[in-house]
Amino acid sequence: MAPSARKRPRVVEPKPLPSKVKYHNVTFKDHAGNQILMSWSGSENRPKLPYLPSWIFYMVNPEIPRDFDGCKFVSGLERGGRLLYSAGDFRYEFFFLPGATAEECIAHYRGEMAARGTMWRQVRKVKMALKKRKKHEAGGEGVGDSAEGLSSGDDDDEPQSGITSEGLPGLPWLKKSRDWYFTNYRNWLFMYLDTDIQWGPDQDHNVCLVKFDPMPIEWEEGERIRWDPMEHPIHSEHMKARERVGDKDGLIRWMGDRSNDHWAREASEATDDALKLGWRSW
Repeated sequence: MAPSARKRPRVVEPKPLPSKVKYHNVTFKDHAGNQILMSWSGSENRPKLPYLPSWIFYMVNPEIPRDFDGCKFVSGLERGGRLLYSAGDFRYEFFFLPGATAEECIAHYRGEMAARGTMWRQVRKVKMALKKRKKHEAGGEGVGDSAEGLSSGDDDDEPQSGITSEGLPGLPWLKKSRDWYFTNYRNWLFMYLDTDIQWGPDQDHNVCLVKFDPMPIEWEEGERIRWDPMEHPIHSEHMKARERVGDKDGLIRWMGDRSNDHWAREASEATDDALKLGWRSW
């Protein structure tokens, strides 16, 4: 056989080794000086930057230990419930208010938002940093606009914060009407009701989805109004965390649906851009 007719050896590219998962359980102080737990996970080489999209849990059972492993709790909830995110991963925050009512949890949540602001503050900061970098790369000297000046025009009623907790990511806050079309409310939180925080293969737990700050529904002329959220400032729904019971979906299904909303996608994009900018904190 002529040399030119010989087959070249096939080159097989080595497959990249799967990255190990690194878990983060970080404690901090809330606006009232109480210790809070923030939990998230990511690849081993990912910087320790919390995800901007978040789920807020209020642990109201007095028997729940405050030093529990938040990442282990999250892993059991998400994997056991087969939670799939549409945009990106979330961070979890655990506030401990033993014996608190829904009204007391909401009051605490409002206080925390007043201290930290909404997640849109970080979204604007990231967009401003990207704008500065692009102008610098193009030979400019920077921009004169402030991050707070970047607005989409529909956030005039966004809560103003005192920003007494600098460096902590802000809390979810819905801006687009298509987001609250499915919830009828602008804000929500989760109350975890059980003592047990372990997840077994067939083990589920009780939670309460608390929605507040109702948004008006645009009714068609002559349409029969069966339920108006404006008449219910607070709406609480008791459900299982992972499984569907009767005609009621578990919390996991609700979280999966919300993860594709505008606020979640914007927060996920801001997280990705912040990592590209080399940020290590918010």
